[in-house]
Amino acid sequence: MNQPIESKTTAEDTVSEAQAAFDAMSVPQQRAAVFRLQGSRETVEAFAVAFILALLFRAFIAEAFVIPTGSMAPALMGAHKDIFCDQCGQQFPIGASLENRTPALENAVVGGICPNCRHVNSLDLANDPNQQTFSGDRILVSKFAYTLKEPQRWDVIVFKVPVNPKQNYIKRLVGLPGETVSIRHGDIYARPNSEAAKADQPGDIDGSDFDRIENIGQIQRKPPEKLLAMSHLVYDSNHQAKALLDANYPSRLQPWQPGQSTAPENSWKVTASPDGLTATVQAEGDQTQWLRYYHRFPTESQWRDAIAGGSLADIDPQSGRLITDFYAYDAYLHVDSDRVYDLKPAPGASLFKRLLGQSRTAGVFKSNYESGGDLAQFRGTVVYGGSNHGSEGIHWVGDLIVTQDIETSGDAKQLHLEIVEAGVRHLCHIDLQTGNATLSLEMGRSSAEPQSFKFDGNDNLSPTAQTSIRAGQRHAIRFSNADNQLTLWVDDEVITFETPTTFDFAAIVPPDQNQPQYDGAGNPLDAAPVAIGVSGGSAELHQMLIQRDKYYIAVNNSNDGMLDYDMGRLRRFVGAGSQADEIVRDIQILMGEPTIWSEFPGWEARRTVSFRMDEDQFFPMGDNSPESLDARCWAGNKTRLGMYQSPDEDAYKFADVSYVPRDLLVGKALLVFWPHPWKKPLPFWPNLDRMQRIK
Repeated sequence: MNQPIESKTTAEDTVSEAQAAFDAMSVPQQRAAVFRLQGSRETVEAFAVAFILALLFRAFIAEAFVIPTGSMAPALMGAHKDIFCDQCGQQFPIGASLENRTPALENAVVGGICPNCRHVNSLDLANDPNQQTFSGDRILVSKFAYTLKEPQRWDVIVFKVPVNPKQNYIKRLVGLPGETVSIRHGDIYARPNSEAAKADQPGDIDGSDFDRIENIGQIQRKPPEKLLAMSHLVYDSNHQAKALLDANYPSRLQPWQPGQSTAPENSWKVTASPDGLTATVQAEGDQTQWLRYYHRFPTESQWRDAIAGGSLADIDPQSGRLITDFYAYDAYLHVDSDRVYDLKPAPGASLFKRLLGQSRTAGVFKSNYESGGDLAQFRGTVVYGGSNHGSEGIHWVGDLIVTQDIETSGDAKQLHLEIVEAGVRHLCHIDLQTGNATLSLEMGRSSAEPQSFKFDGNDNLSPTAQTSIRAGQRHAIRFSNADNQLTLWVDDEVITFETPTTFDFAAIVPPDQNQPQYDGAGNPLDAAPVAIGVSGGSAELHQMLIQRDKYYIAVNNSNDGMLDYDMGRLRRFVGAGSQADEIVRDIQILMGEPTIWSEFPGWEARRTVSFRMDEDQFFPMGDNSPESLDARCWAGNKTRLGMYQSPDEDAYKFADVSYVPRDLLVGKALLVFWPHPWKKPLPFWPNLDRMQRIK
C-alpha cells in the first residue's frame, strides 16, 4: 500500500503545498500532470510567438489601414455613400467624410449628382440601408516594398505627413528625388535638377511667361493600367434615363457629316431604351458615315420638366459643352443635420455594425423629413460639395479614353476613331480587311488636305500596328489620347505599334494657344470631341463608354480655392470686386457656350506651378485633386495658422516644405482587402467588386 509522503523541510525552506500535492501523487499521475503542464506551456508559448510575429509583421512587413477621407477617390474611398442613380441606374460613390469631421454630426449628406445623366439623386436615408454612410476602404500596406526597390512614379504610398508626423496620409507619388516637378493644364511634367533652366526657383508660372514654361521638362505619362485606374466616368450609353427618353431628350450620339449644320439622312440610326443604346449604319461605297458624341446633359430645370412629363424635344441635338474635371465623388449635397435628425447619429456603433461599414449610431429622423423626397424641402439650404467644384467642374479636360463595343459586317472596309483636343483630331484608322491600324494627328476639315503632324521619332507621321480586328466580327475597342500619347486596346489587350505613338503637343499647339476650339455645327471640334466612323458595309454600335483622365490642379496654396486660374487676372477681366464663387459660376456657364470660348481670357490665365525635389525627397498628390490636402499646399499651413503645439523641436521639422522626406515613408499600398459590405439583400453581403489590387 502506498504510504503518504511527508512534506520535507529544511532549516532554510519549507516544501510548498503544490509540491506536497505533487509528491502525494502516484507515478502515472505525476507523469500526466507533467504532460498537462508542458502542453499548457507550449500553448501559451505558441500564442506568445504568434503575437510577437504579428507585431513584427505589422511593424516591418505589412499593416492594415482604414481610409478616412476621399482625397484618393474614386480609387480609394473614405467615408462615403454608394448610390445607384434612380434615373439611369449608374452606380457611383459620393463623399461623406464631412459627417465625421466632428464628434457631433453637424452636416448630413442627403443627395448626390450622377456623373452619367447628371440627375440630382435625393437619398432615402430612413428606408434604404445601402444609402447610409459607409466607412472607408480597409487597405493593406507593404512596409517592406521600398526596402528592395525605389518608389516608382504613380505608386500609391503611405507616409507620415510632414505637417504632423503622428498622422498617416495616403497619396499618389508623382515627383521623385532629384527633379523639379511641374503641373500644367492638368498634366505632370518633370526635369532633372541637373539640367540648366531659366526657371530656377519653384513657384507660380504665369500663363503668359512662356520662356519659363518651356523649361518644365517632359510630360510624365501614365502606363495604361494606371491610366484606366485613375480615370473618371463621362458617359456610358448602357445607362439611359427613362424620363429623358419619354421627354424626347436628344441623344448625345448624333449622325454627322463634315460641314453639315444638320444631321444627315441615310446615316447612323440611334435607338435608345432603359436597357441601353444601339446605333446602326449602312455605309455604302467609300464615304465615311460619322457618329459624334455631343457632351450635353439636362439642367436641373430641364430634369424637373422631364420628370413632370414635359417635353425636351426642342433642345438642339448638336449642342455641346466642354468636358470638365467634374468629380461625382465631390458632388455630395449636404444640409445642416438639424434639418434631418431629432437625435443625431453619434460615434459608438457596435463592433458588428462597424464591420458592416457603419461608423455611427442610427439616430432619430425628424417627423417632417421626407426621406428620399424632393430636396426643395430644405428650402434652399442645400450645399453642393465642399469646394467650388460641387455642381460642375471648372477646368477643361481634353485627355479622353473611349471604349466602343462595335460589330461590323463582312463587307465593311474601314473603321475610324477620333478624339479632338484643342482643335487637333487624334485619329485611329483600322482596315477591316487586314486588321492594320494607323494613327494620325490632323487639324482642319476644309476641302484642302488637312494639316498633319509628326509623332516622336524620325519622320513618324503614321504609326502602324497589326490587330486582330476584322470585318464581320465584334470587338471592344478602346482608344485614348492622354499625356500626349495615343493608345489602342482591342478586347482589353494593349496594341504595340511599330513606331512611337507619343508626340509633343506644344509643338502642334503652342501653350498660349492651347484652348478649346469651335467652328460651328459643321465642325464642332471640342464641343463634340468623340466620333466613330464606318465606310463600306454595315455596323452596329452596342456601347460607347467615355472616360476622362485625371486633372491635377496647379496650385501652391488654397487661398483662392483649388483653381488653375490666376484669379487676379480674371478679376481684372470680370470686375475687381468679384468673389471667387461668382467667377467660378461664370466659368461653368461659359463651358456650355462654344461661341464665346475664343473670347475667354482664362485659358491664358491658367497657372503652371513647379516644385523642386532634392535627394530623398518625394512629391505626392491625391487623385481627388479639388479636395486633397497634399504637397501642393500643405507647406506653411502650421505656421500660418499658429498650430505648432509640440515641445519636441523636431515634431514639425518638415512642416514648411512641399515634399515627403524618405524617413517619413511608411510603405506601398497593395490592395483593398475589406471594402464596405452591402446591407441588402442580406445584412452582410460582400462587396467583391471592390476587393482589388491598388493600381
